[in-house]
Amino acid sequence: MKLVSYNIRFGLGTDQKIDLKRIADAVDGADIIALQEVERHWQRSGMTDQPEIISSHLKQYYWLYFPAFDVDASKRNDEGRIINRRRQFGPMVLSRWPIRMARYILFPKLGTTDCYNMDTGAIECIIDTPSGPLMVYSLHLSAVSSRDRILQIDRLLEFYRCAHISGGSWTGSAAAEPDADEIVKATQNWSNGETAPTIPKEAVVMGDFNFIPESEEYNRMVGTEDISLKRVAHFDSFVDSWTVAKERSGERVSWYPDPPEREPGFPVCLDYCFLSPHLSGNLDRAWVDHEVAGSDHKPYWIELNNDFAHNNKS
Repeated sequence: MKLVSYNIRFGLGTDQKIDLKRIADAVDGADIIALQEVERHWQRSGMTDQPEIISSHLKQYYWLYFPAFDVDASKRNDEGRIINRRRQFGPMVLSRWPIRMARYILFPKLGTTDCYNMDTGAIECIIDTPSGPLMVYSLHLSAVSSRDRILQIDRLLEFYRCAHISGGSWTGSAAAEPDADEIVKATQNWSNGETAPTIPKEAVVMGDFNFIPESEEYNRMVGTEDISLKRVAHFDSFVDSWTVAKERSGERVSWYPDPPEREPGFPVCLDYCFLSPHLSGNLDRAWVDHEVAGSDHKPYWIELNNDFAHNNKS
């Protein structure tokens, strides 16, 4: 099973051209795709609907989108009618298999006066893979400050730790009285005839974290305690896929600053796939695709074996 995380920078490549087809080509072939910086109705990207465009190039995938940043972009036409549009920006998930349920996490942020700061967030979803249900996150942390990112990581960890307490989008059942008529039975069918979603132990958190390895924020995700030069894999935190993969290919760096938006500089690692401890033994490979040029970030890939199906049955 292949998963990939890619901050697409609204499709703006290192050649300063917007091309969503090459974004789709770069991730096509993955089983689960986590994208960040996908937008709708911005002037810089031609007022287009990028989730719809990306999904049109990847027709074999289920998908969902979370506009963590959402403001008005409406206008009136010549007849005075309001054309309702929202200027949006956020993460996206695409999957070969049904996305059983989804929840959206709006991250906290601190207001600023001397630099631009915007709402960011995460998608939490349960995907019905052939090996069993898998919890997947696609997220984008703040680029402004470590203070913001620590607050956001704490919100993410709280959400993750509470998932098993709150259960899925619905829990239990509310069956109508046996002697109720058919209309009453139908109106009380809140589950739509489906079983309640299962919250699995196995989780993958993918995205642009805007921090480097060994930073305070990194330690917040994986902990600081070492045993034989390895981080302690506590059940309520995550494991860095790069450190536990059986095979790693190439350099880990994933972000390349490019002009004219930024001065040229050294590439760094900002994109990660973190795993719940239950999955850490199932990671075969991790690699960064340095060949694509569709964004200032590079896609980060991992490959899981199917043995995690046994975890779902434990």
